[in-house]
Parts: sequence; C-alpha cells; structure tokens
Amino acid sequence: MDVVNTDQAEHWASVAPTWVEIEDHLERTAGGPGRRAMDRLDLQPGQAVLDLGCGTGPTTVDLARRVGPDGSVLGVDIAAAMLARARERASQEGASNVHFVHADVQCCDLGVAAYDRAFSRFGVMFYADPVAAFANVRTALRTGGSLGFVCWQHVMANEWMLVPGMAVTSVTGSPPAMPEPGQPGPFSLCDVDRVHAVLESAGFAEIEVVPHNDVISAPEREVGDYAAIALRMGAAREALREADEATMARAFECVASALAEKVEDGQLRLTRGVLLVTARA
Repeated sequence: MDVVNTDQAEHWASVAPTWVEIEDHLERTAGGPGRRAMDRLDLQPGQAVLDLGCGTGPTTVDLARRVGPDGSVLGVDIAAAMLARARERASQEGASNVHFVHADVQCCDLGVAAYDRAFSRFGVMFYADPVAAFANVRTALRTGGSLGFVCWQHVMANEWMLVPGMAVTSVTGSPPAMPEPGQPGPFSLCDVDRVHAVLESAGFAEIEVVPHNDVISAPEREVGDYAAIALRMGAAREALREADEATMARAFECVASALAEKVEDGQLRLTRGVLLVTARA
C-alpha cells in the first residue's frame, strides 16, 4: 500500500516561502556538494533525467545544461511554492528542456523505464517510506540507468547546523527536537549501512557511498547574516516557533556569539560532511 508523505508535505509547504527568500544562502551551503554528486552521474547529452526534491530549481537547470537541448529534465517536489520559483528560474535562464511536477515521489506515477538518470541534492532524506520512494524511482529508470544523490552525514560532522542548534539550546534550556532514527529528517540517511540497506531493498545494485568532508567559509562580516538565517532553518526554527521577541533576540545573540568563535583569520569556518551516493538500476 502506497504511503502518502502527508507530514512532510505540510512541513515543506510551511517552509517553502523561507527557502525561496534565503535561496542564495542555501546555494552556498548545498551547491558544492550538489555539483560533486552530479559529476559522479556521468551525464551525457540527450539523456532524460529526474531531479528529486528539486526545490527552487537550481539543480534542475544545471542538469538541463549538462544534458543539452536534446535531453530533458523533470523536476519533482512536494512543495508547490518551491516549484513556482523553480519555473520562474528556468524561464529566466532559458532552460526550455525542463518541466516541473508537484508530486510525492513515494506514490506518484513517474513512468516506467522513462529516464536514464535520477538525481537529488539533499531531497531524499524526507521520505516516510524511503524504500517505496526509491523503488518508485528505480521503476522510472531504464535498465542500467543510474541514481545519484548527496545527503548529510551526522550532525556532529556539520558545524553549520550543530553550532546554531547548540546555541539555541542554551536559550531554550532543551535541545531542538530531532526525528527518531530512521524517521524523515536531514539525518535519516547519515548511516552508510542504512543507505545500502534502503537502496538494496528498493532493487538497486552497485551501490557506492563516499563520505566527503570540507568547510563552509564566509567573511567575518557575514556572521550576523548567518545567525539570522540559522534561526529560520531546521531544528532551530522549530525550537523557536513559539518564542517571543525577547527570546528571539537572546537566541540571535547566542547564535552570533557561537559563530564568532568559529572565525579564523577573518573567515567564518564551519565543517560540512556529506555522503555522495551512486547506484545502478
């Protein structure tokens, strides 16, 4: 029985306006790992590609450039507001070989053997039933087609999330709520063995998971901007959902102070850890 990802649909509908507003910051955080994952897919001109959890469309447009005018890309996302921005972006950048669909990958009809490649940049960790979602993707891929995605390692490898989260905890008195192991969330696929188990159960083979660790860097003058944005994202956002103005102000001060401690030689430096995953249909 197909499982509709209702909770995540509601969550991303509420988050989408913020994601559109801070897309430049998100691109700085996610862009590099996304390109690394895309490079590993060996995209060729003329191929048909699925972009899973395409968000506001930067990856969809990049994929479209790589497969050229004879190729095509379908961007799929569970948040309609994200797709409105994605369509605008594609039009602005002249990407005429892309289309977008508002759908739940777990249970939507993606076609049968219709695509050569499937890709995702941090969009596959939020499935309530990941085996069902990836099995649906595998059905949509041609025999021998490839899946490639990038997902987060554990929070301890990602100071850009950990540092603000701990600072908010010092204000609220309790850590931000985190999903149970295996539940949808940014770290649901942080365990290499689980990635293998999920993809094998979905019918994929030749699974390769490569950890990659680096550092996000920004000028010291942007510490305040980073702090403000951190309060609008992820666990920090949820922990402060009911906060009054005074609490929000204290949270900003604490996050900015914690980030300032990560400045070295005039640069804010925060660790980033991801998993680069490929598999064969």
